[in-house]
Amino acid sequence: MQSLVFCGCFCVFVLGAAQLFAEQEPKQATCCNVTGHWRSEQGSMLQLTSAGPEVRGVYHTAVETVLGASGHNRESKVVGVVGDGPQPAFAFSVLWAKGSCSSWVGQCFLLPGGGQILKTLWMLRSVAESSLDNWESTRLGEDQFIFVGHMEGRDGH
Repeated sequence: MQSLVFCGCFCVFVLGAAQLFAEQEPKQATCCNVTGHWRSEQGSMLQLTSAGPEVRGVYHTAVETVLGASGHNRESKVVGVVGDGPQPAFAFSVLWAKGSCSSWVGQCFLLPGGGQILKTLWMLRSVAESSLDNWESTRLGEDQFIFVGHMEGRDGH
């Protein structure tokens, strides 16, 4: 009789523990959400909020072509758009303090295991002194941003 009671108690304990752990497992995301905090491969930080097709936020750059080109705090506002779907395309731009402009176009992807990544192509347009300097005023590249955290109190796309 004691072994039957022990077995019953043990089974209840195991089932209860399994239920507790099942409730604590993170839910797998089904939609890549651009809202949140992101870090680029170069260490730049991107904070985005989306509302419908609009994207707004702040970009804090870790790199500059010329010292001071992005302003004293190396930060600027982000304005852009985002599409619909589980892994939406997006575009956003930044106007820097000294007049140059950067734009990114890319797509938000879900990673195996539940992570998110923004894969982008970027263009930086620096202000040219004259049309003769035009050829050296545009730079192109590729970057990716890894999701590093949610924004408190915000639900986005």
